[in-house]
Amino acid sequence: MLWIFLFSAVALMGLYYVHKVRCENRAFLRAVVLDDSDMKIVPSSGTATLVEDDGEKAAKEFVAQKENGNIDKAYGLGNRIADVFFEENGIVFSSCGSGSQPFILLQRKILFAFTADAVLGEELPSVLAETVSQQFSTRIQKADPDLYGKVNDPKTFSYYLLCTKKGKLQLTDIGRAFARLCGDEKEKSLCSLGECLYREYAGICRKMIVDTKFC
Repeated sequence: MLWIFLFSAVALMGLYYVHKVRCENRAFLRAVVLDDSDMKIVPSSGTATLVEDDGEKAAKEFVAQKENGNIDKAYGLGNRIADVFFEENGIVFSSCGSGSQPFILLQRKILFAFTADAVLGEELPSVLAETVSQQFSTRIQKADPDLYGKVNDPKTFSYYLLCTKKGKLQLTDIGRAFARLCGDEKEKSLCSLGECLYREYAGICRKMIVDTKFC
């Protein structure tokens, strides 16, 4: 039927746009935090083909994941992660005890958003990870545009991105980044809090992924 075809076409175009924008944002952040030695030059003659191949591959993967029901499950997972993010006096606020000042509570939320994105990227195929993350971000943007801007601030996000520069993420690096964003990277209690929060948040996000039961 025509409406089915139109829905599929719009969905594919939307997913590719989201995928393209997120990749551009991450590329920008990496350009900020990485050395020149980490950069590789891609010949301009191959750029168009690469983009077309990536877009076609993403579209095919989206269709496959849509047909087996995983895309709908991904939207649901994004909503559940957002519910945890917004829950008053919930996991984001109560995990690991101390640190209830308003500014530290904001940093807890930012760390939760980063952790969710990192875990999704580790545990799910790219199309599903992007779908979940986009739904999560959309919920934040609709509910609180100001908070959305703070959670997605490239300068703030780059502190955590630096933790992945050497490959495997280290909890001590996350702790220092959290403490620095809270105003004192040498404060041991803040470093410990950041490490504890990442562990807790990562565990929560992995459990939600398992409970979603993707095909």
